[in-house]
Amino acid sequence: MQRVLGQSVTTGFALALVIWTSWFITHLPWVGLSGQAQTLIVLALWLVAATIMAGGKTSGGLLASICGNLTSALLGLLLLGSKLVEPAAENQAGAVKPNAALIALGFIALGGFIGALGFFVSRLLPAQKADRNPDWLARHGAVTSFIVAVLLFIGGLVTSTGSGMAVPDWPRTYGANMFLYPLSGAASDIFLEHTHRLFGTLVGLASITLLIWTFATEKRTWVKVIAGIVLGLVIAQGVIGGYRVNENSRFLAMLHGVLGQVTFGLIVAMAAILSPTFKAAKASEAVDKSRRLRFMTTGFLHATILQLIFGAMYRHYRDNHSLMAHIGFSIVVVLLAIMAAFCARAVRGEHGGIGPVLRRTGAWVVAVVAVQFVLGWIAFLVAGGEPKATEPGQALIRTAHQANGALLLALAVLGFVWTRRLLRLDQARAAA
Repeated sequence: MQRVLGQSVTTGFALALVIWTSWFITHLPWVGLSGQAQTLIVLALWLVAATIMAGGKTSGGLLASICGNLTSALLGLLLLGSKLVEPAAENQAGAVKPNAALIALGFIALGGFIGALGFFVSRLLPAQKADRNPDWLARHGAVTSFIVAVLLFIGGLVTSTGSGMAVPDWPRTYGANMFLYPLSGAASDIFLEHTHRLFGTLVGLASITLLIWTFATEKRTWVKVIAGIVLGLVIAQGVIGGYRVNENSRFLAMLHGVLGQVTFGLIVAMAAILSPTFKAAKASEAVDKSRRLRFMTTGFLHATILQLIFGAMYRHYRDNHSLMAHIGFSIVVVLLAIMAAFCARAVRGEHGGIGPVLRRTGAWVVAVVAVQFVLGWIAFLVAGGEPKATEPGQALIRTAHQANGALLLALAVLGFVWTRRLLRLDQARAAA
């Protein structure tokens, strides 16, 4: 039963991520899809994801598949609320539909049906590689980091389009319950800002679940402390975001953006720390040039954080001083990233599974920092210098640069965490 519960929670949030992301893309006013097309695409992707997650011998069976999809449907009610109110005047919420409760119950039942259908369809496909003892808490940590990544991307679009004050009140939306505000026909700036808030609630629920689960099962006290800090930062993010709206503060907007990136980095670190590789690794081999590896990975992480601060300053203030600092310091980040990557790639041996992970991380760092450097110049030359992008293409370029920067930060965090774990193992080996 514990295995079924763990799988249900983790797959529920993973499926919710699929549903919410596909809902966001299909409902984005720039896309211009009809209501029928939006519904069909979201349901099709939901079924595909449910089928994939129900496959393999790690599955808890039909019950786990149904429960996981019921969990995703319950989380999806936070989005469905926009469909449960009558249309009203511009920027206002109407009355709740008389059959709103029936619609909500039908949506939950649909989740159970998709879970059952996905399970049976998965049995018609080739069996996936089996994992006899999956760590569902570790997987939930990874899912939480992906949810935060999507939230950061939407937040980037909010900043790029200047939509941060499109909804002038908080925690309500134009005086209405934020979960019951109709988004059909909403302007793009209102849609982006309101959706950003909705995704923030999903991150909050995932973080609360991560904390409770960690406290219930994790034996390492320091990991529980990190889980508490994660939730504290997520709550602080929500409060700062709300005050940014109520006070119309550009400084709080910048702080909100920077702290969001830092929170993302800590959640990525949490996911790595919870992973089976981190917990099961044992000291066995000496590490060559360990001091160089530690110095480069640490410098790369610190430089990346400083660079994202410069970037946030320019995104929110658009002054030449922060722009020149961001451009000039990018050279330092690129150099440190490449040196840290090559140090990681030079690690030989297995080291309890950490060696291959570090080498893969180094390879990804080289690729992502190259893309980031190119995107930065494209954003500078093509995406315009005004605080607000004048067209969707400019907003997407700016946001792609910001989102890829978040990916680079995640890799810097992983390099730092895995290096520290490797060197601790090496110290233990030397002491033994």
